[in-house]
Amino acid sequence: MPKKTYVLAIIGLFFSQIISAQFPQNGPYQSIATPALPAMPNYGLSVIDNSVPTPIQITRITEYQAQWDWYPTHEYSKTQVWNADQTKYKVASWKVYNATTYVEEQELSGMYPSYWSNTDPDVIWSFREDGTIKKHNVSTDITQVVATISGYELVKLGPGEGNIDKNDHYVALVGKKANNDLDVIVFDLQTNQTIQTLTFANGWGNGTDYAPQFIDWVSISQSGDYVVVLWSNPYNITNNWYTDQNNMQHYGVEVYDRATMQFQNRIADVGGHGDLGYAVDGDEVYVQFAVGQSGVYMQKLNGGGNTQVVTEPNYDFFATGHVSCRNINRPGWAYVTQTKANSTGQIIAVKLDNTNTVEHFGHHFSSDNSYDKAPMAVASPNGDKVCFKSDFGTAPNNNDVAYDFIATIHNTVSVEEKQLNELNIYPNPTKDFVTIKGKANTIYTIYDYTGKLIFTKKANTTNTNIDLSELNSGVYLMRATLNDTTSFSKIIKR
Repeated sequence: MPKKTYVLAIIGLFFSQIISAQFPQNGPYQSIATPALPAMPNYGLSVIDNSVPTPIQITRITEYQAQWDWYPTHEYSKTQVWNADQTKYKVASWKVYNATTYVEEQELSGMYPSYWSNTDPDVIWSFREDGTIKKHNVSTDITQVVATISGYELVKLGPGEGNIDKNDHYVALVGKKANNDLDVIVFDLQTNQTIQTLTFANGWGNGTDYAPQFIDWVSISQSGDYVVVLWSNPYNITNNWYTDQNNMQHYGVEVYDRATMQFQNRIADVGGHGDLGYAVDGDEVYVQFAVGQSGVYMQKLNGGGNTQVVTEPNYDFFATGHVSCRNINRPGWAYVTQTKANSTGQIIAVKLDNTNTVEHFGHHFSSDNSYDKAPMAVASPNGDKVCFKSDFGTAPNNNDVAYDFIATIHNTVSVEEKQLNELNIYPNPTKDFVTIKGKANTIYTIYDYTGKLIFTKKANTTNTNIDLSELNSGVYLMRATLNDTTSFSKIIKR
């Protein structure tokens, strides 16, 4: 094997080992009861859930705000918590925090509801009820109105359950007209123009200012090729179906072509809670709890079929939880929360094929006697972290008490690695230079997440300075080698 090919193979193996280590052991679903309740960790601290196949570290990332008597948490299982490179996280549409230190970096204003960009880690979008679309730059703390959609009494993303496509190109919204007509609006975020509308006469019905009567939500798919509508009418109560101006009846989960807004197919006669993602084979799917059935299912948006992706005999998944496919950099998986404590209270990642393969991300430990306490787990863009809500069993009779937690695998470190991991890297995150305090004669090698070699340096002293000012913002892996001992560290470049 040529030397270059050999080196690339070694780097590829190194990265495959590091990346695979981010995820729990996978296998068939197991019904694992909630273990003895651990003590509530303090803000920024962790506990370990050893009851699942791979131990899971659970870290608390929010705290009670006494000045408002408020327990701030993330919005929903389908609203991304982390930015595109996972260096920051957002609590509601309120504040931005450093994802490594959990320290507040910025307070947001006038950005509800807000959504991280899927491509730019520095951008937050906001889609306001008055039709204004805002773009906020976190680094400069500058917000600009990029467009205003006019002609509507209300404009909603979702409402509440919609998303931007993975390329930040298209978004689908609903607009309420003065005559109670409802428009599905496809907006191009690159040209700042409305490119399609589909009108449903009297489609808002007897809805409220929050949501229409007949539609639960509208969203663009991750590719941007489809617009999906979940109708709120029970499929078996025909007199509650919405009938449009062309005498077509609408119910269940319907798929439309984004470019033409032509109806494509109905992929389910009734829709439960779910999210839009990709199956292992690359087809786009709707992953949901099926109403009246146990398990988790996916329906292909192209009409290619329905597959049960979690099969379990104990009715753990009986439409009592939430689904997240916000792991856009890890297609082929969905993340599912079991809400009720008597359903074991688990958080799992589900492989979107027919193998019944899951990864156990621990338990949420929530009393879950209110919607505020519902865990609503949401996956990070890379799928290696899960954010969820819980009161850790501390306030079963107080509906307001809930904190945000992050679940990741718990990495144990060998004795040899501990010797090298006496490294002190600061500042981290950094905008330009990092200083590494370690052992003399250590070789430091830095790679990006594609496996590309960025930098190599042998330290002659215990303190080593490395200039990262020319690198793009993101997460980098540093390999430290001393004699026959190797360890790895993460460096975050802002």
